[in-house]
Amino acid sequence: MSDLAFLLDVDNTLLDNDRLKGDLDAAVRKLIGPDNAAEFWRVYEGVRKSEEYVDLPETLREFARLLPDLPQEGIAEIVNRVDFRAYVYPGAFDAIAHLKSLGLAVIVSDGDQVFQKRKIEESGLANAVDGRVILTVHKQAELGSVFSRYPASHYALIDDKTAIIADIGREYPELVTTVLVCQGKYARLAARPGPDLVVPHIADLVHIPVEDYWRTVPASASPAS
Repeated sequence: MSDLAFLLDVDNTLLDNDRLKGDLDAAVRKLIGPDNAAEFWRVYEGVRKSEEYVDLPETLREFARLLPDLPQEGIAEIVNRVDFRAYVYPGAFDAIAHLKSLGLAVIVSDGDQVFQKRKIEESGLANAVDGRVILTVHKQAELGSVFSRYPASHYALIDDKTAIIADIGREYPELVTTVLVCQGKYARLAARPGPDLVVPHIADLVHIPVEDYWRTVPASASPAS
């Protein structure tokens, strides 16, 4: 058993997924035009709602079924040729290395078993955490299995989504210290309880003293610098 384990999100926490999606949108628009691109993202959101997580492979299949006359191979090529490492936030690898010096680092990410897995592996993030990667549908509901797989005396959840942080803060107020990384659109949404610790960027994790990860603080407390 580890004393302290860090549970790291990926999208907009370690990797700039908003920028990645924006670049995908620009490339798809260039290939098939703005109206068809808008339809592609409508399908994307429909699949996301149906499966309750982002699933680009299924989005590609459904879009090809609906609009088979479009250059589907070209669209798939755009999705499949992404250079994921180019979207890793500056300082993310240093932050992971720092956390590994304090405890066990584990990636816990919602997403599909194909595109999301590729993203984590090809970006170099899987290697950075020594292959400790768990893909979930709803990490809030599946943390029990994460705890069983990687037992520790205490956990620090590092995420950009205030709703996930609030859910886990309510469920595990003593076992998990929640850390909000203020990157991406979801970090701006209000949710209660608030995070125990707040940092502007993933690179700022190197400045948090290890003892801060062992405590839970009121939501009104001052953010970490």
